Amino acid sequence: MKTANLSRLMLLTMASLLPMHVYADIDSSLSQQQTDPNNLSQTQHVQATRPLNEWDYSAIYEQSGFRAEALLEATVFSPQEDEIGEIVNIVLDQQNQIVTVIAEVGGMWDSGDRHVAIPWDEVELYEAGIKVPVRQENVEEYDLFTNVTIDEAYIYKQEMERVSTVEEDVATGPQTWKISDIIDDYASIESEKGYGYITDALFTNNGIMQAIIVKPLREEPGSGPRAFPFYGYPEGWRSGSSHYQLPYASDEVKELPVFDYDNYESVLD
Repeated sequence: MKTANLSRLMLLTMASLLPMHVYADIDSSLSQQQTDPNNLSQTQHVQATRPLNEWDYSAIYEQSGFRAEALLEATVFSPQEDEIGEIVNIVLDQQNQIVTVIAEVGGMWDSGDRHVAIPWDEVELYEAGIKVPVRQENVEEYDLFTNVTIDEAYIYKQEMERVSTVEEDVATGPQTWKISDIIDDYASIESEKGYGYITDALFTNNGIMQAIIVKPLREEPGSGPRAFPFYGYPEGWRSGSSHYQLPYASDEVKELPVFDYDNYESVLD
C-alpha cells in the first residue's frame, strides 16, 4: 500500500517535480476542470485578497515557521541521523501546502546519486536539517524516476520549454507546482511593473505557505525586504508566469514595514 501510494504521488506530480536545474513544467491549461481557474471573477478577487492594512507581521513572528531558502539548503538525514543528501526542490498543491520535497541522496551508499520524492507527512524538521524515513534498503520506494511510468516523449528537459501533452492520469490529477517557480521571479504592483524580486517564502511548521519576501529594486531610505501574503492559484497566478503580480497599489506598499528577520524564529535556522 505504501509503495503504491508513493508511486501514485510521484505519477501525479512527475512532470512538475523535477529539480531546479531541470525545467519540465506542465502547461496549466492541461488541467481540464469544470471551472476555468484563469477566469476569476472580480468577486473572487475581492474575497481572496487581503488588504495590506489588515496584514500584520505579528502573527508570523509569533507562530514562527521556516523559510523556503532554509529548507532548500537543509541537509537530509536518515532516521539514525546519518547524513544522506540534500533538498533540491519543494512541491506544493493549489492551496499552497507542501506535498512533497525532492532530495538528492545515495552517494554515501555507493549506489550513485538519485532524486527521491518524499511525502511531506514523512518529513521531520529539526535544527540540523530534516529527517526522512529513506534508507538504503527502501530508497527504491521513493525513487523519482524508476517507479513512475511516464512516456519520455511527453517530458522535455529543455530549459523553459512548455509541455503540451502529458499522461492522462497526470493531467487529471491535482495541480502541483515547485517553489523554484516563484523564487527569484520579479514582482510587480498595480502602478509599477518592476517593483522588486522574490527572494524567499515563509511557511508554517506544517508546510503551509504564508507569504513571499520581496526585495524592492530601488534602494531608498527605509527600504528593505517586505513580506506579502501569497495566494497563488486562487489569485490567478500560474507556474511559468514571467512575473508575480501583487494586487496592491504603490501607496499601500509604502505603508508596509520592512520584514524583520531577527523577530522571525525558524526551526531550520
